[in-house]
Amino acid sequence: MSDKKSTFEQFEVAGDKLVETVKNLIHEGNVQRIILKREDGSVLLEIPVNAGLVGLALTVAFAPVLVAIGAIAAVVSKITLVVERKADAATPVDGSATPPTTGPADGPVSDPADQNPAASI
Repeated sequence: MSDKKSTFEQFEVAGDKLVETVKNLIHEGNVQRIILKREDGSVLLEIPVNAGLVGLALTVAFAPVLVAIGAIAAVVSKITLVVERKADAATPVDGSATPPTTGPADGPVSDPADQNPAASI
């Protein structure tokens, strides 16, 4: 049994960006689990991510899951993603996804230094 802990990030994603965001998270490699929740907090889908899969095998293995996520995205305007990461490799979601703005009390939240102050001008 491993003594390494996980960190969690929670953020909202628009339905039309959901599949792209999940693909990016899966390809990051340090994600252990992705949970999709409705606005009321109920879980729609929980996806365990096996870090042993790489490249094309990763994409092929998750094709049915991505189809299901696409169906969810078609009927939901906003979804909450909860991302479980390995604690030793926690990194923020890349710029193509909505950065986390809230998280559990002990989990990571977006760093204000990562925000572009010029974007608000």
